[in-house]
Amino acid sequence: MKKVVIMLFILLLAPSLLIGCGAKATASPTANPDLIRTAANQTADARLTEIFASTPSATPVTPSPTFDATQTMAAQTASAQLTQAASLTPTPPETATPTLNPGGNSGDLAIFVADVTIPDGTVIAPGASFTKTWKLQNGGTTTWTTSYSLAFASGEQMGGDASVALKQSVAPGAQIDVSVNLVAPNNPGSYQGYWKMKNATGQFFDYSVYVLITVGNPVTTPVRTSETPAVTPTPTSTGEPGNPITSLTMLVDQGSYEGTCPHTFTFTAMLSLNQSATLTYQLKGEAVTPGFEFDLPGPQTRSFDAGTYSIPSELTFTSSGSGSIWLHVTSPVDISSNHASFELSCTP
Repeated sequence: MKKVVIMLFILLLAPSLLIGCGAKATASPTANPDLIRTAANQTADARLTEIFASTPSATPVTPSPTFDATQTMAAQTASAQLTQAASLTPTPPETATPTLNPGGNSGDLAIFVADVTIPDGTVIAPGASFTKTWKLQNGGTTTWTTSYSLAFASGEQMGGDASVALKQSVAPGAQIDVSVNLVAPNNPGSYQGYWKMKNATGQFFDYSVYVLITVGNPVTTPVRTSETPAVTPTPTSTGEPGNPITSLTMLVDQGSYEGTCPHTFTFTAMLSLNQSATLTYQLKGEAVTPGFEFDLPGPQTRSFDAGTYSIPSELTFTSSGSGSIWLHVTSPVDISSNHASFELSCTP
């Protein structure tokens, strides 16, 4: 019994001994809870401080542009092209001031101003004499002397002289009327002749003027009469300062006609004035065929400005005959045109 009690005591005491031995083998000094919390807090604070130090500031910072080699090269190329285009773009030249003498070193230049007589396409009878007058301006830098001339250059010469010398000197900028005496060809059609100014050394100017006429039916039996010399202008009581008429020429559409009658001829007086004037004028006529008669209109009075005018008149004839018609100005000066001859052969 005593052994049983001792065994029970040992059994009851063994776990306590085992527990005590186990605790001593693994036991560590007891830690102070406050110290543990303090260390943990310090560790946490240090970590937060590290995190905040590495976190970027909230203040916005302009980001640096990302370098793209392709885009940068394209932009540089475009810039270079624009620079090159700008350098190649020509600067608009200043408008050149026209010079008075555009051609040649001689300084000779003639500028056409107007047809004083015989406008382009004027109908002239075959074989009829006429005078072509141009108004020219000295557009060069040299003075035209009487050694200068208007010379035939090309086309139809129409019986004109090779050259016509100037009758007076012409300073730069001044104007002059230059005339040539011509004869219409005998064959119908259009004829054109070119004339140029020529200087004292025989050199032609650069530019030409021309005469352009239309010739009517060919002459079957030419009837020519000499031109009646113009009467020397005489000032009248109208107070006109001299003669305002610079040219007066009579033309006829047909020098000769053969066919049924009655027939109408158109006579055209070409009149040029250098100033305004009131003229009194009348058609005059002369019969070459004995007994040939015709009626003419009475005097007319008309006011003109400076310039060139055509005064047409239609005359109807009922029988065969020939003669001439001219225009006679009686006021403010007394002057007559050339005689325009005609011939009419009436057939049944």
